[in-house]
Amino acid sequence: MKKELSVSMTVGMKVRVFVQNVGMGLASVYSTLLEERISVLQAWKIFHATIAFAFAVFTVCSVFIHFVLVTWFLFTIWDCKRAGLK
Repeated sequence: MKKELSVSMTVGMKVRVFVQNVGMGLASVYSTLLEERISVLQAWKIFHATIAFAFAVFTVCSVFIHFVLVTWFLFTIWDCKRAGLK
């Protein structure tokens, strides 16, 4: 008789596995583009900076909101630098 082990994953575990897989894919793409090894954490930081840049540049809003978006972008650049990116 064959014994089977059934392991069910919770929704939180499924989300975590999905995010990890996306992070590994991002790291692979960025490693190819930059021609150096990029970790998953660094890939997420680059992705965060990319999103912040898009919002800072392409959003039409008040001066105050635009200032907040540019500040957010500068923070992400500082965070990338702190993570060891050039």
